[in-house]
Amino acid sequence: MTNKNKNRIFISGRNFIFDNIKSCKIKFLAIVIALLIALLTGIIVAIRTHKSIFVNDNFGVVDISSNQVSPSTFFTRLLSMLVMFLLLFGCSTTKYLFPVSLIFLAYRSYLLGLNACLMIVVYGFSGVVISVIVALPCQLLVLATLCIFYILMSKTFNDCRCFGSCSTPRQKTKIALTTLIILILLCIIESLLLLLFSAKIILVI
Repeated sequence: MTNKNKNRIFISGRNFIFDNIKSCKIKFLAIVIALLIALLTGIIVAIRTHKSIFVNDNFGVVDISSNQVSPSTFFTRLLSMLVMFLLLFGCSTTKYLFPVSLIFLAYRSYLLGLNACLMIVVYGFSGVVISVIVALPCQLLVLATLCIFYILMSKTFNDCRCFGSCSTPRQKTKIALTTLIILILLCIIESLLLLLFSAKIILVI
């Protein structure tokens, strides 16, 4: 594939995403506002209650000081992403489940704010490094990917019901596969960064 063809595919995909977001701008705006409120709420809760919150062995801020970043931690984080992926796919099939999808996304955003802040408050400098350089950027990209996936998939299902199209199943497959690939890549990148910084804590949400 030539660079010209790659650029054409990239531009086509970008325009497809932007066009669908524009056509669902009210829904997209509602999601963004809910995520910001949930993220800030998580941060505030962590600051106020961090002394009464304990590090969990399986969820949230996970202490791995006695182990290294292992395949099990990778697959645990990936499984968390895939569960959210499946939930949002189910919610995208009908507009009546939009409030449910909003709750799922907002709750994940809340957990991100809560646990990222806990990393900083409880673990000090090492928590700042892992939270600011690794966890927050990677998990915000995961959250953005899941939001865009939901918007695109719900729009595709809606178009299928309203207009019908022989290309709709193929389009759904492309959206789903592309999202899965991006989630896997983000999980791999996060794992590599954790190894690079010799992390003793990880974020599993």
